[in-house]
Amino acid sequence: MIERPHGRSHKPSTARRARSGLAGPLPAGLGTALRRPSSRLSPRRKRGLLRLALVAAIGVTIALGILLRGHVPNPPLEIQVLGRGQKVSAGTTLADAARRFKLEPPAGNLVDVDGKILKRAVYPGSLLVSGVAVPGETTLRQGDSVTFRAGADHTEKVVRKVVNVPGGESPNPQFFLGKSPGEQIIRTGKLSGKLVSSVFRPSGSYRPPKEVALTFDDGPSPANTSRILRVLNRFHVKATFFVIGRSATFHPELVRAEVAAGMQVGNHSWSHPYLKPFKDLPSRVIRSEVTQAQQELLKLGGTSGLFRPPGGTFSPRVIHIAEGADTRLVLWSVDPKDWQPGRTAKQIVDAVLSKIAPGSIVILHDGGGDRSATIAALPRIIRGIRAKGLTIVRIGDD
Repeated sequence: MIERPHGRSHKPSTARRARSGLAGPLPAGLGTALRRPSSRLSPRRKRGLLRLALVAAIGVTIALGILLRGHVPNPPLEIQVLGRGQKVSAGTTLADAARRFKLEPPAGNLVDVDGKILKRAVYPGSLLVSGVAVPGETTLRQGDSVTFRAGADHTEKVVRKVVNVPGGESPNPQFFLGKSPGEQIIRTGKLSGKLVSSVFRPSGSYRPPKEVALTFDDGPSPANTSRILRVLNRFHVKATFFVIGRSATFHPELVRAEVAAGMQVGNHSWSHPYLKPFKDLPSRVIRSEVTQAQQELLKLGGTSGLFRPPGGTFSPRVIHIAEGADTRLVLWSVDPKDWQPGRTAKQIVDAVLSKIAPGSIVILHDGGGDRSATIAALPRIIRGIRAKGLTIVRIGDD
């Protein structure tokens, strides 16, 4: 029989177990086994106890992980915003990023048939994540790239109209030379009313005059009008100038030079209003634009009685008001858009000569900006028209 020393116990103390990492209740059976002399444990039993201890340690680790997980913040996301690296918290949505980084895709405009703005910022742009348009509530992920696409401009719709041409006299409005009856098929901007194209369809046998008319709008201009007059005089051409009344008061000598050179001078309104289509202006404004310009031209010797509305926009009301001022409307059938920025002389020449036909009325410009390309194109236009066997005349002489 083995005697144990008095006052001492072989049961491990709590402190000793804490130091050994075994604090807390021991698994069932493990404490008893550990109190036994190791020499009494078989190898198989030892392996079982070790496995049991390992499972217990894994369980403790998992429990601690679950306990602490809610207290460890998720790492931030690294994304690209308009090409620059940014950090955002996990769970950030595209809308959150747009607000934080003030991402506002430019909206597209509604433009008229000439590309001029009718309404600004009508068509919204899009926010993109890695090049794809997605909803604002989309949650961003690591490495995403946030950009935007500007809204596209939209051009107004084009509508088709039919204008009856009674024949026997110059029509009002006039799109071509000649006095045959028929229909004028025109296409205009739905909102702006600007003329896009014009085609005459005769109602019977039709022999168009072998004549065309060159017309010039938006003058007089000290930079351009005299130069155009020199070209016309050199080629012995008579043309028609549609003059802005207010500009005529600034440069009356140019209007007088047009009259002295035998050119036809017509009315192109007093101030060439453009913020709204001319046809949509109040009647009193339309009347003032027509009559004030007409009075100024009469003082300067221009008495043609022709009126061209700005942008070619017209309505029965415009026709009626113009008739009250003893004028009739003259539009066009060939438009090379020589006023467009960057337009070259060759492009202007090609646009005119490819569409010119007997009876055509061509619109060009001597005002509104630099018309160097128009002036350079003019000799080739004149030669090309004559090469087709056509004569150039003034409006009203047809």
